[in-house]
Amino acid sequence: MAAALGTWSAVTATAPKRVEGHTSNVEHPINYVQYITGIVGETTEAGDTYIIPHKLTDLEHINLSCLSSTAPSFLYGTSTTIGAYHSGNGVAVAWTALTTAATAGASTLVLTGASALADVYNNCWLDIRYSSGDVQTVKITDYAVTTKIATLAEPLAEAVATSGSVYRVRGTVLTTASASVTPTLGFEVIGRFD
Repeated sequence: MAAALGTWSAVTATAPKRVEGHTSNVEHPINYVQYITGIVGETTEAGDTYIIPHKLTDLEHINLSCLSSTAPSFLYGTSTTIGAYHSGNGVAVAWTALTTAATAGASTLVLTGASALADVYNNCWLDIRYSSGDVQTVKITDYAVTTKIATLAEPLAEAVATSGSVYRVRGTVLTTASASVTPTLGFEVIGRFD
């Protein structure tokens, strides 16, 4: 069966926390860590992918563990090389032009060219770069696939123009190695903000 994008049935995430030991961004980049727990939303097939919703855009490392009785062979690699294959360096969707206008204060946004899978961006962080050049980062609480509308946890700070406004979805991709039941997974994501 062909690989497909899958959804989580539940996700919890902590706020990013600064990793102790770094005192200067000049000497060393300041790393942050975020902890995420996710329950896979359906039985998986080999090669299926899931977006791990975190707030970092420059990844250093991902620690991945299976929190349920499901065999760890579900995870990318083998039972002795458990890990998360990630692509996009912390960005699940690269900068994409917004082609539907929205007013300042609106709590929804049409994501042009977004996924054809319902709820796939739920709990992910969305970066919106307005035509003014300002960037707003807000969490997606719901994604309606038929309309491509993302419901936002906070209102839009500025109006979205149909020219010059872009978006991207933060997160990284877990790729399954083999078919499995629906495990609960824990992630420790370490990286930096832009």
